[in-house]
Amino acid sequence: MSTPVSVHTPRRTRRFSWPRIGFTEAQAAWAGRGLLAAAPLLSFTLVEVLNYNNPWTDFTAAQLILNLLWYYAGEALLYLLLRRRTSAVKWGVGLAWAFGCVNHYLISFRGRTLFPGDLLTLGTAVNVAGQYNYTPDSKQVITFAILLAFLVLISLLPKEEKHAISWKRIVPISALCAGYAALFFGTGLVEALEIAPSMWTTRENGLVLNFSVCLKYMRVEKPEGYTPEHLASLSREYPGEGAVLEDGQPVNVIVIMNESLADLTVLPGVESSRDAMPFLHSLTENTVKGYAYTSVFGGTTANSEYEFLTGNTTAFLPAGTVPYQMYVSAGDPTLVGQMKALGYRCIASHPYRSSGWNRPAVYSNFGFDETYFERDFQNRVYMRGDARSGYVSDQSNYENLVRMYEEKSPGERLFLFNVTMQNHSAYNMPWDNLDREVWLAGALEGRFQTVDQYFSLVYQSDKAFEYLVTYFSQVEEPTVILMFGDHQPQVATNFYTDVLGDNPDTALAQRKQMTPFVLWANYDIEERDGVELSLNYLSGLLMETAGLPLTGYQEFQRELYEDLPIINTLGIRDSEGNWYGENESLPEDLASLLSRYQVLQYNNLFDKDRRADSIFSLR
Repeated sequence: MSTPVSVHTPRRTRRFSWPRIGFTEAQAAWAGRGLLAAAPLLSFTLVEVLNYNNPWTDFTAAQLILNLLWYYAGEALLYLLLRRRTSAVKWGVGLAWAFGCVNHYLISFRGRTLFPGDLLTLGTAVNVAGQYNYTPDSKQVITFAILLAFLVLISLLPKEEKHAISWKRIVPISALCAGYAALFFGTGLVEALEIAPSMWTTRENGLVLNFSVCLKYMRVEKPEGYTPEHLASLSREYPGEGAVLEDGQPVNVIVIMNESLADLTVLPGVESSRDAMPFLHSLTENTVKGYAYTSVFGGTTANSEYEFLTGNTTAFLPAGTVPYQMYVSAGDPTLVGQMKALGYRCIASHPYRSSGWNRPAVYSNFGFDETYFERDFQNRVYMRGDARSGYVSDQSNYENLVRMYEEKSPGERLFLFNVTMQNHSAYNMPWDNLDREVWLAGALEGRFQTVDQYFSLVYQSDKAFEYLVTYFSQVEEPTVILMFGDHQPQVATNFYTDVLGDNPDTALAQRKQMTPFVLWANYDIEERDGVELSLNYLSGLLMETAGLPLTGYQEFQRELYEDLPIINTLGIRDSEGNWYGENESLPEDLASLLSRYQVLQYNNLFDKDRRADSIFSLR
């Protein structure tokens, strides 16, 4: 008799199943359509709340409609791609919230909104990403909770099968999206509605619309009056000087663009416990100094660098663009080429990573003979951290500049362009190697710890600059040193709104654009104090003060400066102190002068095959 075999049947594991609403198939379909219709409204609301706006009261009807049309177009394209309404809704709202968060952090860290050009500078963003504080604030927590609740609600719907690919859906949806894009980018609709790009935290457009408007304006139109005859006339009027050196001109020209160097006491009501730049302010002999007005704030260092080295202004370029990423090519005329034509060996140095702002390629295109980045600097000393988390101090940076000078042959002409790093944001970093020497005083004392750290950094920068000037004051070779700040720091978003208000007029808003410059020589030059100009004029002032030959472009700018001493992305100031904002018209005579500048810059930058080289280079 055989023994029965016992067969063990494995116990079936019970799978967790999320409870779903008991809709019929038709009801579920209508629910999906309703979500598809409502999701862009939620996306728009979450994004604008994240970015300090009231989405339903801060915009005109036109701005509101244009924003929502972009959200609906995005949702429709996701629906075509994913073939499920619920999937399109989840991805659409999730991506919108993530996009809004990126802009939220950018406003916190840089004090400005997101631009299309930022997508080309991701390498630079990654470089310094670890230095910031990403702790979510209340807006992020609340909007994420709403997003999460919305996603949970969607998950309660019956599971939706993918729709079959249907040309009846693809053709009309694609046609509507393409039609809207063509209307937006290819017609004068935006201009007719008087919608212009906005750069700062207080935006008038909304994030998606502002981003789209900036994208539209990335293409630069030929200026009115741009003709070969006009260029030929300007070439005859401004022939430039010959590339000839004379006695008494400097052997060494050192230019330092100091990261975030600014005098915050130019802002109304801002006081410090002591002077943060006592040495710079004490310089008078053989010194020209004052304030340079920048076109950027809180970041985009490369645009200040570009304006100085080329004499071009980013005021004529689409908002948010970075010329280093888009418009630079080999052989472009710059201060570097000008110095090389005069027999100078040209060196660029920056004690940080080479991947920032496309600098290796740009410096090569500009014609620098040698370039040095962080790893090339010897005996590096870091401030507010170590080699992984901190920045090379200005003192250590200048010691390396002295070494570069000492390694050259006696009498060899040296042009050294240096970009510092010590004062880079953020300003809530450890105080390693940084003493608390200066802090906010008066009514603001104790309110902004980031400003206190910034003041102490500037104090250390001033001490380091004193070391550099003291060293070259004992050097026999005639030497000129120019130092200027690239922009004011983004210390805290509400610091600037507290001292300037939410909507300052042009004159008051320009206080955020002021950075100090000082031009010192170890030989006799004419002293000047209180000079104010925009950065595009500064290299011409350097060459004129040093007695070095000017290009025709610099001769033209010298004349232009007499009537329009400040031109930047926020506005223009005339010789009588009148400010003109982006929506204010210049008087006819000044507009005509500005038009000539625009014609020359367009030829220099966008018509390179027919560039009037005689204007932009030394004869």
